[in-house]
Amino acid sequence: MKIYRYIQNYKVEILDQSFELESEINFKKTAKIAFYDINNNLIETKKYGVVDPQFIYNKIKNKESIDISRCYVKNFSLSDFRSKNNLNAREKVDLINFTAVDSIFESEKMIDFTLGNFIGTKADFSNTHFGLGNLSFLKSEFGDFKVLFKGSSYSEGNNTFQYVKFNNGNVNFDNSTFENGNLSFVNTYFGDGNSSFKNIHFGNGDVSFAFSTFNKGNITFDKSIFNGDLVSFSKVDFGTGKVDFRRVIFGDGDIDFEEISLAKNNKLVFRRANFGSSSVSFRDAHLEGCSVDFEEAEFKNGKLNFFKLSAKSLSLNHCFLNCNIDMRIDDCHTIDLSQSIVHNIIDLNPGLTKMNIHELNLSGVRNMGDIFIAWDDNHVLDLISNQKSTTLHEKAEQFRLLKEEFRDTGRYIDEDIAYVYFKRYELMSEYEQAKEKGLLSLFLFMPNFIFQRLVFDKVGLYATNPFRVLFSIVIVNFIFSLIYTFFYSEVNTLTCLDYHVSFTEKVLENLYFSAITFFTVGYGDCSPLGFFKILAPIEGFVGVFLMSYFTVAFVRKILR
Repeated sequence: MKIYRYIQNYKVEILDQSFELESEINFKKTAKIAFYDINNNLIETKKYGVVDPQFIYNKIKNKESIDISRCYVKNFSLSDFRSKNNLNAREKVDLINFTAVDSIFESEKMIDFTLGNFIGTKADFSNTHFGLGNLSFLKSEFGDFKVLFKGSSYSEGNNTFQYVKFNNGNVNFDNSTFENGNLSFVNTYFGDGNSSFKNIHFGNGDVSFAFSTFNKGNITFDKSIFNGDLVSFSKVDFGTGKVDFRRVIFGDGDIDFEEISLAKNNKLVFRRANFGSSSVSFRDAHLEGCSVDFEEAEFKNGKLNFFKLSAKSLSLNHCFLNCNIDMRIDDCHTIDLSQSIVHNIIDLNPGLTKMNIHELNLSGVRNMGDIFIAWDDNHVLDLISNQKSTTLHEKAEQFRLLKEEFRDTGRYIDEDIAYVYFKRYELMSEYEQAKEKGLLSLFLFMPNFIFQRLVFDKVGLYATNPFRVLFSIVIVNFIFSLIYTFFYSEVNTLTCLDYHVSFTEKVLENLYFSAITFFTVGYGDCSPLGFFKILAPIEGFVGVFLMSYFTVAFVRKILR
């Protein structure tokens, strides 16, 4: 039977006619069930064998295998079985090879599998619908075999799998559908087998896997949909398997992954996942040595919390980040935000956390929000310089991005530092490009490279430090005065200086001449002769250039 993704409504008619299964079991009555869609249009009518719960109780009591596939069962209850057989209310009940494929369960109160002990070689509820009433597998236990709930569907009631032990078999809930009831896997043990929750619609109820334990198997929720007010994986131990939430839609409820743990060298994947408008929390997550991947995920107007997270790497590349992100983590070797769109706040300011980060990749980020980061406190230079996967040009662009961010938020000192490193890495990138083109290209580029490194960078830090330019002016004056002094001769001399004066007078006069030449004062009382006629105009040009450089740097500071 094809169980429709949503069984919105169905009607049951009990017929006084026998029903025979392929297993040659005959039932005295037949259930004729009509399935309707959301608009109350008839989809399909099917017939099922009507099974009295006492039939199942007798098989349990006689230690027989149980196969009630393609059956309609009403008011099944292991608590009722215990009561009728004078068993302790806490005693487990053995269910041998329990099979209920393509069946319908209903109850006026609860479909009760509480403390069921599923033994044998299988437990199969594939394509079964749990209709009216709540469903409970509380404290049940399954052997080391496949447990199948794939294609199953659940109506309005709450569904409890708390404290269930699935041991070492694979658990499969693929393609299942829940409606408005809450679903609880709190404190459930999933053993060493794989756990698959692919393509499930979890409905509008809350879903909780809090305190659950997984061991060696892989865990996948690929393409599942959550619409409840709360989705909780709080304090879950995901074990050593790969954890995959790829393409999951989380809706607008609160998402809780706080204090989760995962074995080292593992992956937690949320690629292309869609998060709603509420909070998503990974606070205090213990993922040491693990990679957390949100590639191409989308976050709406909510809050994403990584406070005190520990992980090997955190990837939010190619994401749409419309949420407030608390990224005050404890330990993470690499944070990758490359090619993402930032529409809100990313908080990287250290405070109560260690902020032990080695790399921060901001390549290609389009920042339409705010990135709260401090140059010194966050060691920004190291975060970008340490990157092994980015080019010099990409590093330069990251410094440029931060320069603009610092400017927009009024942190002008940090802006100046970021601008200097932007220009330095940009120059190094151009040098590498010239080098790759060949020796001729490199030779033609070298004058530009040397000029920028010596004048723009060393002299004034790209016009960000007027005091450094002023200091450079003084140094250049002294250098020229020393040149005049040491190259002084009868031919190379000044008209205001006698050849036979003392060395001290020579130094002072040359310093004076250097100053009036540098500042282009030109009193006319001292003129150069010989080689100094070439040197003096050069100094005059250098003076005009450095004074202009100082004016630009000084005015830039004043205006801010």
